[in-house]
Amino acid sequence: MKIEIKKEIKVDGFKVFASLPDMGRVGGLVSAYLAKNLENELVAEIISNDKPWVLYSDGIVRSSADVYSIYYCESNKLLIFTGESQPQDAGELYGLCNIFLDYVQAIGKTNLLYGAGGYLREQLTGAPKVCGVVNNPKLKKILEKSEIEPIGTDVNSITWFNGLILGLAAERDIDAIGLFGEISETTVPQPLAAKSIVKAFAKMENITLDTKLLDEQYEEVLDRTQKDKEPSRFRPGIG
Repeated sequence: MKIEIKKEIKVDGFKVFASLPDMGRVGGLVSAYLAKNLENELVAEIISNDKPWVLYSDGIVRSSADVYSIYYCESNKLLIFTGESQPQDAGELYGLCNIFLDYVQAIGKTNLLYGAGGYLREQLTGAPKVCGVVNNPKLKKILEKSEIEPIGTDVNSITWFNGLILGLAAERDIDAIGLFGEISETTVPQPLAAKSIVKAFAKMENITLDTKLLDEQYEEVLDRTQKDKEPSRFRPGIG
């Protein structure tokens, strides 16, 4: 695993938003949305090719790599970390988190790190709510001011990148808040949960964001789900 710097930056007093796809791909939807919908510049990439396989096509093999992108929005002093997947090996996951946090601390002093993900709740009514966690008790007042309830006592651990990054940030004295949108389904993307998180984050940071794209993604998910439920027009047979 290595980091490739695309543009050297030095900045103090910036915020960070870092999340990757998880249940319902919520964390990935949020960070990808921020990466696409703010005036960002690609400043670095973390490349992981620690795979026990290679890709094959047309008689040729090539290394398989996951690429995680880091963007910086100068107007909002916001660093964004996003990617298409999560490492499935614990050692690789720790390595990814630490390489990213090394980079964060190398470019300057950060005021706050945000994470995001899905919060599985079996019974949902209305728009998904956003619940939060903090890695420093003094940050609870920020959630209270934003009317964000803490995650319930039904949860005693937050796994993989979207939880681990918050804990490792605390070990480096980086304050962090995790925003988790309610979902009732884990196997299909949940754009409405991502939308709720984006709206909460925009309000907390006084950033103007248009969430129409997430509404469109929700409609696409509905269309695909409906098509999957439709019975085949063909009878069993061959030919």
